[in-house]
Amino acid sequence: MSLPNSLHLLRLQAVWLALVMLLMLPGCGFHLKGYAQPSAALNGLYIVAADRIDTVAGVLQRELLGGGVILSPDRQAAKYVFQVLDEKFSSRVLSVDANGKALDNELRLLTRVRLTARSGMQPHEESLELVRQLSFSGSDELGQRNETALMMDDMRRDLAAQIIRRMEAGLR
Repeated sequence: MSLPNSLHLLRLQAVWLALVMLLMLPGCGFHLKGYAQPSAALNGLYIVAADRIDTVAGVLQRELLGGGVILSPDRQAAKYVFQVLDEKFSSRVLSVDANGKALDNELRLLTRVRLTARSGMQPHEESLELVRQLSFSGSDELGQRNETALMMDDMRRDLAAQIIRRMEAGLR
């Protein structure tokens, strides 16, 4: 067997092994972060003010619908009512350069939420907080604003995923 043929055979075996391992991965229960399917226990949920897509409520609705949850279109007929009572972003400068430009910022998202069951169960109210550090380099003001906006969207998605996990744990 010549050297080029053996290399070709070795590559073919490596590709075959990688393909087999890739096909076996979903069978073991592995899934990427953020791609877990919400449980059917969340069916019948109504989200107050979910029509505002730039809020935690809007992101939560989008995540639940994307996961196959059947949301209630009517608050009165809903099994559960979820409401974001307060959503506040704050930012503070952690460090500055010699010219006084911000190099590191801390973004904080503080949210108060309430889950009420139609069955008469006591409403559950909770405060949730996410903190992220954002580092900037250079003087690109527009880039800093865009990066901050992207980080805020990412924080809303992370908070929505956390809310889904907490609701699923509480409704089991």
